[in-house]
Amino acid sequence: MYCEDCALWDSEAAKCKNGKLNPADWSGAVSVANVYGLRAICVFNDFRERLILSRAATCGESAAEPQDQCIVPTGSDNNTA
Repeated sequence: MYCEDCALWDSEAAKCKNGKLNPADWSGAVSVANVYGLRAICVFNDFRERLILSRAATCGESAAEPQDQCIVPTGSDNNTA
């Protein structure tokens, strides 16, 4: 989605009212996620869900990655109780 088409876009200030970032390509999205975290990326960004899924799939494979920062997908088919 283009920022200018979003209801959260402030045309006078030329920025998102929520302060979110909207990278235009995959490499930009990866860079933004690594520097600012996934929460900084707009929920309407084309690459956000792919980033979330890729991080969930690789979480815990590296010893340098803390387990408490891993993103674990949840859903009705993932009941552990």
